[in-house]
Amino acid sequence: MAKPRHVKVTVILSEEEFSRFDAYCRERAYKKSTLISRLIRQFLDLEGFQTRRESPFEKMGRNR
Repeated sequence: MAKPRHVKVTVILSEEEFSRFDAYCRERAYKKSTLISRLIRQFLDLEGFQTRRESPFEKMGRNR
């Protein structure tokens, strides 16, 4: 079984939002990327969004 590929995402926050997030991560010893990934998964689960959609990268691989 192939390892899942990871895709980078850029997140833009205000200085205040970043300051709060940074302080939270430092105080609780979280890596920012790990926490963001977890929060996204939890939000999608909470919303009941389970549909697997084909990523643009998978589509590109088929066209080669």
